[in-house]
Amino acid sequence: MPAWNKISFPERELRRLYINKKLSIFQISKSFGCSTGPIHRSLREYKIPIRSLSEACTRVPVSKKQLQKWYWKDKMSMFEIADKLKCTHSAIVHKFNKLRIKSRGHLGLTKPIKLGKGNFEYLYYKRRLSLNKIAKIVHCSESGIERRFNNYNILTRGIKNRACKYKKRDFSGNSIEKAYLIGFRLGDLNVMKRVSVILVRCSTTIPAQTRLIRNLFKPYTTPHVWKAKRGTTEIACLVNRSFDFLLPKEDKISPWILSNNKAFWAFFAGYADAEGCFYIHKASKGKFDTSRFEIETQQKEIINGLWKGIQTYKIFTPIPRISRMAGSIDKRGVINNKDTWKLNINRKSSLNEFIRLIEPYIKHANKIKKIGGIKENLVLRGV
Repeated sequence: MPAWNKISFPERELRRLYINKKLSIFQISKSFGCSTGPIHRSLREYKIPIRSLSEACTRVPVSKKQLQKWYWKDKMSMFEIADKLKCTHSAIVHKFNKLRIKSRGHLGLTKPIKLGKGNFEYLYYKRRLSLNKIAKIVHCSESGIERRFNNYNILTRGIKNRACKYKKRDFSGNSIEKAYLIGFRLGDLNVMKRVSVILVRCSTTIPAQTRLIRNLFKPYTTPHVWKAKRGTTEIACLVNRSFDFLLPKEDKISPWILSNNKAFWAFFAGYADAEGCFYIHKASKGKFDTSRFEIETQQKEIINGLWKGIQTYKIFTPIPRISRMAGSIDKRGVINNKDTWKLNINRKSSLNEFIRLIEPYIKHANKIKKIGGIKENLVLRGV
């Protein structure tokens, strides 16, 4: 699995939650909105000793007498006791075994779940409770409720109504915003489908890139940002399925984008914010600095689609060419798996017109600043 497809968490935050606050791996995974697997892996990578079940249970501050009172006299379930003590259900089960307290289930005293299909549907559909909350109401495990749910053949409420830690809002439906997001996704975002949500991820060392992604998805979800051990900044956004349009990763520009002027430039801006560069080259003494725009990518059809699109706006630039052949090795020692294609805009008048058309849609702070410098440069050069 490639490194950018691997969820990692900041070591300092993990140590604070796991060692200082004594949270369980399950509780930490819930706070990050992921499964326990990535948390386990990160703990091992940071060489943070993982507590055994017995170690976790020794920190449950309760006596045998108190446990017996809650369990036998007050008729509390093990789940309720776990919630009261702010620990896991497993820790309570282990504590019961260690103190040799018999469970009501072992003695045949646990009553079957009295929850018919009609009542189940009322709690699930009318009151819109999650299975976890229903389990607490009827004093049973969530797995028991899940089995009953499946036995009754009850249909789920649907992906838009799933219970989530952070509220997720539907995409606005704005075609210009959609075109920009598709362009930016094809250039720089890793997008994966989960059970009921879409995971959007990116790894970067540029603070402006992190701020941009956060701002793009903040209206729809709560972005998670952390520092990876390798020094990069990781950002992950869980959005609902109204963002399914981000899933395709195809080397082409959709016809609806090419046929709409504003959508085309919004797409180009998104792709440029991800892959493009605005340059100002220092000239020798007595000459003006030169400037240009450039994109390098292995997505041949997209780069040629962008080139064909800008021809209709009288922006003259050479046909995209191969800048690095497949199989070549760069300065970092990375092998190029595919041909890399380059698009340049160098001519003063063309660059000026290109900036006029794309600038309203550019969102990357660094590129906005660089465009300002290029505009000044073009004025000095007599455009």
